[in-house]
Amino acid sequence: MANWSGITAEQKTEVNQLVGIIPTRKLPTYDELSYEDFLNDHLIPNKPFILSSKATSYWSASARFRLPTSKDVSKPNLSALRPYAHHIVPVANTLQQQFSEFERTERSLGEVLDLWEKGEGNGLYVKDWHLMAEIEGEGRGVEEVYEVPECFRDDWLNPPYTPHPRLSTSNGGNLSASTSDFRFTYLGPPLTYTPLHRDVYGSYSWSANVVGRKVWWLFPPNKLDRVKDKHGELVFDVRELADEGGGIKILQQEGEIVFVPSGWHHQVVNLDFCISINHNFFSSPTLPRIYDTLCRSQARVEESILDVKEMIIQRLGSTGDAWEKEWVEEVQSLLERDAGWNWRGFWETVAKNVITPPTPSHLRPPVGMRDEWIRDIIERFKLHREWIMLDEVRTAIEKIEVVIS
Repeated sequence: MANWSGITAEQKTEVNQLVGIIPTRKLPTYDELSYEDFLNDHLIPNKPFILSSKATSYWSASARFRLPTSKDVSKPNLSALRPYAHHIVPVANTLQQQFSEFERTERSLGEVLDLWEKGEGNGLYVKDWHLMAEIEGEGRGVEEVYEVPECFRDDWLNPPYTPHPRLSTSNGGNLSASTSDFRFTYLGPPLTYTPLHRDVYGSYSWSANVVGRKVWWLFPPNKLDRVKDKHGELVFDVRELADEGGGIKILQQEGEIVFVPSGWHHQVVNLDFCISINHNFFSSPTLPRIYDTLCRSQARVEESILDVKEMIIQRLGSTGDAWEKEWVEEVQSLLERDAGWNWRGFWETVAKNVITPPTPSHLRPPVGMRDEWIRDIIERFKLHREWIMLDEVRTAIEKIEVVIS
């Protein structure tokens, strides 16, 4: 069922083999899901699910990016992507592994489309394309592509959802694509893939297939022993394991949306030429997990530069707090580079969403529940030296406490 002319006979065989060993779906699938059921059945217990193709059937992308066929899978309408040909996009070469990722370059989308339209560019995967931010930065609304399902709109990581052009932003102009935006578009030929990983910050994610099908392997945080090598490191590709690591294996059909819980590792392989829209996000129910993830990241950074700590103490002496202030600042700087943010970024994000919630009250947890999760992590954080040493962090937390008091 190839939906792209560049697929080889060998690749068709591999796709057929993957499809042939998909077990009966174990995840619940919903045509519709209320926020209350999402909160109680999936957010709080941290469990995956699937939204049926009904959730994306009215998206503009579903009409524009698909070329109908007599099969269950559409062909990609690459011509419909030409209005975005000037966008510079990250491109992974999934045929060339580079350490724990793939070889990556940046190209214009138009250059990649040229290859694909000729049946070339096998293995090239456009990943983490900030299409929504680019559209907003050009003064238009994301309604030209999609609509975020209501249950996912309590999103503390991305700009509050609006389908229309953003009239103003915090920096006084239109939004532009940046690494602070976690609304991604992916597109690539059959058998391009994302290796085993956990999402940024330990966040949730949802992934909608606009065109094509994918195979997923999902691993809850307590089921990772079988996907580690002899050194205790996660494997790159679970297909190399005899039993594929024993995770939850699912076939995501065209139009469906997969919800990945916080901290769950996963690997994804495109069975067809796929176009998908993904969001990483978090909200108040996962704050304790996000907090714990950042604590572990900080501990890892501190352990890696213990020699720096000794040099600071030798230079400033161990009396007083001068050495400790410099040490804390050094760790926070490296933590931001290693984990993507530090305590300042974390607490300012929490403050922003507590002071100005991103969605109406019926699409987020009750205030009492939210405040309980927040108080828990504030109490724990106040036991850390960063509470004393980082003035901007303390200011952000005090703003939060005013709201939840």
